[in-house]
Amino acid sequence: MFAQVAKVKQHQQRLTTLLKHKQKLQAQGVYPLARLNVIESQLLNHLYTLSDLKSDAPTDYFAGKNLTQVSHLALNEFITLAIESPEHQSIYTLLLQSLNLKSELNSGETFLALKSDKHLSYYSVLQHLLGYWQLDDNKALRNSVLNEKEQLDSNAITLLFSQHLSETELSHAMLHTNFDIAYAALVNAYCNKTSNLSDILFKVFAKTNDDDKKAKLLALAGLTNDPRWDEPCLLFCKANPGLCQHVLSHFVYKRALPLFINLMAHGVTQKPAYAAWLIITNRALAQANKVTVVEPNNEKNVHSGINLDDAEHARQAFALVPGDQLLNGVSFVCSNAKQKLKMLAGEVVQRVVAPHYSLQKACGLYHVLASAKQWQSVIAESSSAE
Repeated sequence: MFAQVAKVKQHQQRLTTLLKHKQKLQAQGVYPLARLNVIESQLLNHLYTLSDLKSDAPTDYFAGKNLTQVSHLALNEFITLAIESPEHQSIYTLLLQSLNLKSELNSGETFLALKSDKHLSYYSVLQHLLGYWQLDDNKALRNSVLNEKEQLDSNAITLLFSQHLSETELSHAMLHTNFDIAYAALVNAYCNKTSNLSDILFKVFAKTNDDDKKAKLLALAGLTNDPRWDEPCLLFCKANPGLCQHVLSHFVYKRALPLFINLMAHGVTQKPAYAAWLIITNRALAQANKVTVVEPNNEKNVHSGINLDDAEHARQAFALVPGDQLLNGVSFVCSNAKQKLKMLAGEVVQRVVAPHYSLQKACGLYHVLASAKQWQSVIAESSSAE
């Protein structure tokens, strides 16, 4: 009996450790697909074992069921279970993305059924299935939401405005006062390769006051390759060093590397800017002695040891390699992004390649992190199509 209890404790500890590893890995924005696959496979193995030992386990993840029983649930039953266990969201998300749960309804029917039952909050879980981003025409509902005659939660709004929109609808939505609508429409425009996206982004950015929302807009702007965004990014990162790494890691065009070097020259942004530099270049920099520089405005700017000359040499070397974009040290252009990045996974990878897919799937890839199994499926489907 004691051996059994000890075994359960070991699996529980390992599960907790793996969940932390996965969270830390995904926070990087870019990482080897193989690494994510190993972590998720190990997580599933420990979950299966713990669910079989549930009578001795300290935590019942699945309301008295083992994982084999859970895998045979209908999709709506699984979602109900997940909604009732928000503290285990990361586990249920992985299971949803890994198990072949069945639904008798297609995505459009599911959306309408959930709406009529006032259960659209289920999309906080269901959004992790890319197939459920495709809806039938919901223009009337979108119009009602745009005119503020009907209220939906943020997940439902994102889904609703990730569909094919008319030019008028898209223009109205991108400049809407509801940020969820505007952001979903802006991502839609990016995924649909809309030509004037950057101009509209500037308008939305100018009227947005919340820093987290500004960070979302700047990350999207970084993917547009518009040099006009370099200065707003520089100023924002200096004012919000906690958001600097996330924002800067989306500036994937090589011409933006001087922006990274500039931010690494400032004490307050050096650490997050260097973290973003590693995400983009996968090139560690030589260390320098600590120095203090007095700038023209007499403000002291403390360097913590990064050799900026080495950064400049690296920038020049990357400029000589074919390809105008860079991620994890891989040079690529838009046309070969999928092929060049196929061994990588993560938020930035998904967002870079999203416009290569059908609109609804592209929007899903932009907004939601795929599991290793899902991402492998997306890559395989893409390769076979080519």
